[in-house]
Amino acid sequence: MKRGIWLATAAAVLLFFLTVGSSGAAVMTKVGVLDLQKALNATSEGIAAKERLLEKHKGKQKQVDAMKGELDILEEKIKSPVVSKEALAELKEEYSKKRTELLQFMAAAKEEEERENQELSARIIQGLVEIAREIAQKEDFTLILEKSASAVLYFKEDMDLTDRIIKIYNERFQGEKTP
Repeated sequence: MKRGIWLATAAAVLLFFLTVGSSGAAVMTKVGVLDLQKALNATSEGIAAKERLLEKHKGKQKQVDAMKGELDILEEKIKSPVVSKEALAELKEEYSKKRTELLQFMAAAKEEEERENQELSARIIQGLVEIAREIAQKEDFTLILEKSASAVLYFKEDMDLTDRIIKIYNERFQGEKTP
């Protein structure tokens, strides 16, 4: 699906340039390129958000490790030859319950991490796109392409607006903190 969208976009851009070229009019086309992924990861807000998410992940990982430790202890007790049948049944039931809790905790933690990452990324990307549009309007760009979308096969380095947009973003949003 994604590839189809990018191919359609590339076809539309090509059609645009062919139409402009065939009209005979001397139209100046100014094109810029923005690497949103690089910009997202390089903004001070993006770096700070990534660090916060990593710290939360480490905290969740400690909980997962503790839960796995409990499972290991139960597994050793289950393997013990001196455990009665009744105790073995209870241990297996407890093991099963704790294993289910671990799997549910891990799934919920992963889902929460992905949701937070998407929310933070969307907010930053919105700001980056807003800045790119402002530059395009002020400096009369005809088109700004997204570099990491793999639809851009080649461009001159002086067309890359990424570092400039990161700098503006950091200046504009430096006082704001992500939740």
